[in-house]
Parts: sequence; structure tokens; C-alpha cells
Amino acid sequence: MFALLVDAQLAARLSDLPLVGDRISPEHDLGITGVKAVIASDALTAEQVKALNEQISRLDGTHPRFPDETRGRALVALDYEWGGEKRTPLMFRLAGAKSPEPRSSKSPEDPAKQQLDAAPRALAVSAPAPAASDDPAAPAVAWVTLDRSFGPLLLRRLGAGYQDEKIWVLCDAGVHAGPLEIGVDGLGLGIPLNGGDFTPSGRLDGLSLAFRKPPLEISGAFVNKPVTEDSPYDRLIEGSALIKTPTASFTAIGAYEHLKSGTQSLFLYAELGAKFGGPPAFRVTGVKAGFGYNSSLRVPAIDQVAGFPLLRGIDGAGQDTPPEPLDVLKELTEGTDAAPAWVTPHEGSTWLALGLNADVFEIVHCKALAFAEFGPDDLVVGLLGSAKAQFPDPEKKMGEPYAGVELDISAVYRRSADMLAVDARLAPDSFLLDRAVHLTGGAALRLWFGNSDHPGDFVFTIGGYHPRYAPAPHYPQADPVGVDWTSGSSVALKGTSYFALTPSAVMAGGRLDLRYDSSWAKARVDVGFDALVEWAPFHYEVDVWAEITAQVWLLLGWSGEASLGARLSVWGPPFGGTAHVKVLGISIPIDFGERRASPAPIGWDEFRTLLPQHPLTVAPVDGLHPDHATAAQQAAPADGGSGAWTATADGFAFTVGSAFPASSLKVNGVDETGDETGDEPAKVGIRPMGKTGLDVTLSVTVEEETTDGHWRQLPADRWRDWTVTTQHTPQPTALWGDGKADDALGADPFVHGLVSGARIAIPAPRLPEAAAAGQSGRLDHAPLLPEGILPLDPDAAPAGVRGEREETAGTGALRVDTSEQTALRKDALAALRAAGYPLDAAPELDRYAREAAFSSPPLRLAHS
Repeated sequence: MFALLVDAQLAARLSDLPLVGDRISPEHDLGITGVKAVIASDALTAEQVKALNEQISRLDGTHPRFPDETRGRALVALDYEWGGEKRTPLMFRLAGAKSPEPRSSKSPEDPAKQQLDAAPRALAVSAPAPAASDDPAAPAVAWVTLDRSFGPLLLRRLGAGYQDEKIWVLCDAGVHAGPLEIGVDGLGLGIPLNGGDFTPSGRLDGLSLAFRKPPLEISGAFVNKPVTEDSPYDRLIEGSALIKTPTASFTAIGAYEHLKSGTQSLFLYAELGAKFGGPPAFRVTGVKAGFGYNSSLRVPAIDQVAGFPLLRGIDGAGQDTPPEPLDVLKELTEGTDAAPAWVTPHEGSTWLALGLNADVFEIVHCKALAFAEFGPDDLVVGLLGSAKAQFPDPEKKMGEPYAGVELDISAVYRRSADMLAVDARLAPDSFLLDRAVHLTGGAALRLWFGNSDHPGDFVFTIGGYHPRYAPAPHYPQADPVGVDWTSGSSVALKGTSYFALTPSAVMAGGRLDLRYDSSWAKARVDVGFDALVEWAPFHYEVDVWAEITAQVWLLLGWSGEASLGARLSVWGPPFGGTAHVKVLGISIPIDFGERRASPAPIGWDEFRTLLPQHPLTVAPVDGLHPDHATAAQQAAPADGGSGAWTATADGFAFTVGSAFPASSLKVNGVDETGDETGDEPAKVGIRPMGKTGLDVTLSVTVEEETTDGHWRQLPADRWRDWTVTTQHTPQPTALWGDGKADDALGADPFVHGLVSGARIAIPAPRLPEAAAAGQSGRLDHAPLLPEGILPLDPDAAPAGVRGEREETAGTGALRVDTSEQTALRKDALAALRAAGYPLDAAPELDRYAREAAFSSPPLRLAHS
């Protein structure tokens, strides 16, 4: 037998609520000051309970009393104050009571308010499933009506309940601003009763949004998703909205993520579907846009383009069942079992996306999305597209389509890799004449720029490569372009083709394979060709073939394979080839022309035509004076050289480049090769000439002009502080490799380690070193004459000729080239020369007179 009375002091306020707390001013804030509870065992009699209640009544009157009919249960009173005044405590049962019914005054035809009133009861739904309403363990909530507004915030009711070892202070609230209404779901404060910290924690399950002002309607829902302890987020809000007008609908999804590190991430995506009109050749049917802050967008591979959510869109155009917006949102932020999320938080990154849907001639349905992501260490720019057409269009209900083509396109440039990647691919469900006749194929383009792992390399392929060609590991693979038909009968047809262009060769080919396979006979027709052309030196190989084979079933089994075919192979130069005629399994070779041989090396005169007209280049890269362009036009050399450079005084750098790679670099006789790998310097080969193991030195000499007008090499003591950076650019194997013409296909397309040039920088200007500390007496002075005036004497009156101010072209300039000024300068220079101090200076200041514009007279010293 027991009876307990619990009294605890608390400190929680409505201003601690998430989202709406900052809308409550201090003078209108509501504070939870304490919690009191009474618990009695079932063994107490009614007389004992009555006696206990008489003792409680002698207290301050704020404590709950033991209920006669609920012995063994707990009754809780929540003390609160509002506007500085204490209010009647909120009483509720921890068990043994039923959830309160909705207020009878509530209008059932107001769905927005129904959602708001249901919000506090969502507390019980978010926990494990509650018991039935007639179960004595069902949770209970006590409510008090407030109906107070705090600006746009309307606080209708305040509730209290118990769940998950917490007392919950619940709010039935909303935000109103004219036709805009925002409702909250599951808004409240949780006060733990675990005997430890009583610090309240806020709760907000979600938000609802409604705006109705004809002709515009907006509705939306946003969910505050729960996060786990191992999640990188401490707050994650996701949602969708629908904007409707009589002529268009606008669907939007988005997410706000607050990471435990403090970073805030946000992304939004919206799609507008409407009949924008336009000529039949091109009609826009939808516009889409996206934005992400502290967010990163994963770029899809070519086989993922069609399913990329931002390109596919929310409305699901062209799909039998459009996806739900929240399903699209989940795919973007959470991913699937087969792929990671498309949008993830990334501090410092911002992305933008803009796209459209269009119909071309009302037959081809196109979708395109351009995007750009700006990050602290990368820049990604891309274009994704998808085009789908069926003939006839199923929407026109003109019968079963006899052809259907869907093409996906991706073009992406990534600055960190310094590479442009363009891909195109026919979707697997493309067909011709019959859905069993599948169309296949893909194309790819790669361009590697100067800062990539393979600078200067490129490849373009449609359908793949020559059978003898081993593509480099960084080259893309493309599906063969062709047709694949396997009918329900015994006939199968497969045709493929390809084309590829690389720095060393161009290739093309195709093949058609027709098979018949039945229980009594087998037959096959195989025709095709492969062609390969290399250059420097020029070489080609072409193979063409056709073959027919057949077998029949005899009484004892399959007969031998009978075949009839021919194969022709030609090569050159020199021209030659061989033909094979195959009859009944016997192949007869017929040779003609020259035998197959490696191309003969070419001479220097022929190889020189493969190099630029000016193989050596010198160009400034830093510190060029802004006046250089004007000066360069006036003094441009006739031979097309760079001419004289006008450099600034705060640092200058230039590059020396050579189209003929070298194995070493010397600047003013000093070896500056600086091999990247630390190995021995690479040797130079000239593949078209058959030269290997050449030692080639790129020599650069920096000279200075002497006072007598001659040029000499810069002295070593002045050259010591210059900075030389050796440049190693991969060179094409077709020109500078050691291999032969017939083995270039399997080689690395580039030669690495050769010297391609140098960057040379003059030392930056240095301030003079601080003067050595000295005695103050060294700074003493004496007047030159008893009546003399020392320089910079504040009392000295200026003497000499003043500059004459000239008002021209709206500017106030001081003239420094008057005849009187020039005459005085001549006299001063003559006096210095007579004293043994000749100066190489002109008394005329023509250039200063043309270019200088003094805003105030120059400092002049008084003299006697």
C-alpha cells in the first residue's frame, strides 16, 4: 500500500519551440514552471484516498488530488504561467483515460483546421501503435484554449500529455498571412522524466501549406524526418508543393538538411507543365529548374540518363504511371538499393539546373537539362538529353507502332579532370518494324586538355574499335551500332558497325550475320569488312569477306559443314594483298602485289612538313604591362615574332615551347631538365623516320643589352634568382614513339617524360633591407650656410619655378614642359656635369607631359 506526491520544478518556454519560437515575444511567452503528480496503489480504500486529499487541500492549491475511481493510476498537473501570471494547471492522466474527442465547435468542412487539430495527437502515432481507445493504458492529453495571435502566428490550444518517459507540451498552432496558411504537425516540447537532465527538447513533425486566391492555388506538405544517431544530420526536412492555375500546373520538391557539423544544405527542384504553344516544328511542353546550396549533384552515366530524376521529371511525361513527387524526392536524397543518392550535402558547392520538355513535329518527344556545379575545388558543366519517337505515335491511336527510337545524350566537362566527355546511346527498347528487332548502338567523344592526366589525347568512336586495336584504359567503350533480331522461329539476324578516330589512326567496319537453325538444317551467312588507316607514315589495311555455311541432319547425325566463301585483304603502301577462296572447307590463297611490310621510314624534309611552320614559340604569361598591346602593334616584327614586351616592375614570366620534344633542357648552360619521375631522361624517337634513342637538348639563352648597344648572356650572379620550371607534355606516339607502323595500335597513344618547354620567371622585386640601427648623433645636421634653409623646413617659403596648371579636356593637369622649366633643367644638368657628375638625362620631359596628370603640384624644396 502506498501513495506518492511528486513535485518538480521545470523551466521551459514556448519560445523554445522550433520554427515558431522566435515569433513569440517575451511579454507574451508562456512558461512551464513545474510538474506535480499523485500516484496511489489499488489497496487504498475510498476513506484513505479522501483523507489524503484533505491533506493535499491544505497545500498551495496547485497540486492534483488522488482520484477515487483511478487508484493505481497517476494524475499529473502541469504548472504554467502566461503573460507573467500563473494559470490553472493542466491536468492529465498517465494511464486509464481516453484521448479527448475533437472540439465540438470545430467546423468539419475546414480540412486545414482538421489537420492542425489532429497534429498534437500525432504524438501517439509516432510511437509504437497505441492501444485501443477503451484500453485503460491509452494515453491522454489535456487541452486549454488560448486563441492568441503573435503577429502571423495563431496559437489555438495548449496541450499536455505523457509518452516515451517524457511530458509533452503540445501546441495547436498555425501561421496566417492573408490567403496563406501554414499549419504545424506534431509541434511541442518534450520534458524528460528520467531523473537526470530536465532540459526540454523541441519537436516538429511537419508543416502544411495552403494558399487559395483565385486563379492561384498552392498546397504543400513538408516532413521533418527523424534522424538516427549515426546519421550526419541533426535536422532533415523534405517536402513537395503543387501550384495550380487554370492553364498550368507547377510541381516542386525540395529538402533542407542541417548537418551535425553545422553546415546547412538546401536544394529545390520545380517543374512547370503547360501548353506553351509555338510552331509545329518545336513546341515546348514543360520547363524545369533546380538549385542546390552546399549541395552536390551526382552526374549520371550514359546508361542512367533516361532514369535521372531531374531529367525524367515529376510529371512522368510519357509514362503510364507518373511517379509521386515524394517518391522522386526519396530517390534523389536517399537513392535506391542499386545506386547512391543523386543529391548529397557538400559544403561550398552550389549547383543550378535548367531544362525543358518539347515536342518536335509532334512526333519526337524531347527532354533536356543543362546544369552547372560550382565547388571550392571543381567546376562541372553538363547537358543531358533524351529523345523518344514512335511511328505512328501511340497517342494518336493510329495502330501499333512499327518503329521506335529512344536516344540518350550526355555531355559533361569536369575541371578537376580537365576533360570533356560526350556520350550518346540508343535505349534497349528501340526497335524497327517489329519489337523483336532491337536497335543498338552508342557513341563517345573524349577530349583531354592541358591539366588532365592525358593532355592532348582525344578519341571519337561510334560503335567501338577495330578488332586489332587495343584501346587505352582511359578510352570509353561504346556499344556496336546495329540491329539484333531473334524471332520466335529459327531465324536470327545480327548486324554491327563501328567507326573510331584516335591520334594515331582512323578505323571503320561492319558485319552482318544471318543464321538459320532448325531441327533438320543449319545455315549461316556472314559478310563484313574492317578498315584501318594510320598516318606518319601513311599506312592502310582493309579486309572484306563473305561466307556461307550449311549443315543438314542425316539418319546418323549432322553432316559435315559445307562452306563457300571468299576473303580479300589489301594493304599499302606499297600496294599488295591476298585473296582466300574457300570451297567445301578448302581455302585457296591468291597473293598479289607487294608483300605485307612495315612502312618505309620517311626523310627529314617530308617529316618537317608535319611540324608547325614556327616550331619554337616564346610567349609572356605573367606581368605584361597594360600598354603592351599598343606598343606591340607599333613595333611588330616583319618575321611574325613576338617583338619587344613591355613588362611591369612587380614580376614577369614567359614560356618557351617547342613542337619538337627534347630529352633535356638547358637555360644559360645550366641543366634544368628536372625529370618528373626521377628516372633517367627520356630519349626522343621519331617514329615516321625510324629514329630511336635520340638525345635532343632544348637550349634557352637569356641575354641583356649593354650600354654600348651589344647583347651578352646574363651574368650568373644575376641569373641565380631566376625560376625555371620544366614542362613535360605527353607527345603523340604516332610522331615521337619508338614503335613501328604496324604495332602502333596496341601501344600507348602518348610518349611521356619528354621536355616540351619551360616557364621562366624573373625574381620578384624585393624591398630594401632595414637600415642598421645607429646612434642618434649620426642623424645630426648643421645648416650649410648661417642663413641657409634646410630642406623640408615647414617655415620655408617655396622658391623656384612652379608648375603651371592647364585646364584641358576637363582635367586639371600641371604642365612640366614649359620653355622656362626646360631651360632651368638644362642649367642644372650643365652645372652637375661641370662638377664632375654627368647625368644621362634629357631636360625635356615630353613623355611625362603626354602621360602624367598630377593632381597637385610636385614637392619642391626651398633653396637659397
